[in-house]
Amino acid sequence: MASSSSSNHSFLLLLLFPLLLVLLLSTTVVAADSTATAEKYQKWCQVASDSPSCVKVIESIPGIQEVDYNNAGKVADLCLHFAANKTKEAKGAADTLLAAEKGKPASGCLKACATNIKSMAEVLVNLPAGQDDMNAYQTYKEVRAKFKNEKPPACEKDCWNKTSSSSSSAADIVDKFHDIWNVAKVGNMQINYIFPWPDSDDDDNIL
Repeated sequence: MASSSSSNHSFLLLLLFPLLLVLLLSTTVVAADSTATAEKYQKWCQVASDSPSCVKVIESIPGIQEVDYNNAGKVADLCLHFAANKTKEAKGAADTLLAAEKGKPASGCLKACATNIKSMAEVLVNLPAGQDDMNAYQTYKEVRAKFKNEKPPACEKDCWNKTSSSSSSAADIVDKFHDIWNVAKVGNMQINYIFPWPDSDDDDNIL
């Protein structure tokens, strides 16, 4: 009787072994893919002021998970449209907050970030639905021209310490610009791979 039970167990193990092997292999593949994706984000965000923060923003961009690491044009395109959408949101929030604080001494960071967001919005407001590499190059050239005398922008340089903002709402505006700027830096770096910026002092320093 014991021998029969042992045989049944052995038979069940033989039946289950292929399934267990498939599950193990699929788990390994998923883990490898996840690691490769994380490394991809880290490499893209190496130019950001705050790499961990940049990674969180980049991984939230719809469609970027499937993009090949070396597809610089597509990465730049996704970054541009993400930045355009977030800039529109941030400008609305900044304008509302400035209007609410009219007549009061608004924080320097709020003013700086609102100004920087407005400059970004002026470039990205009419961004086409689709971008080819040359259009992306021209768009980033305009972004860089906006900030050519302010590298990095005041909101990025002076307001990284959120405690300098006068309120949580103002700190949120600071965060929004930092997220947008990090995405812009990643996209700009990708375009630089396709069209290296000339080494001059006009408008072509990398963000």
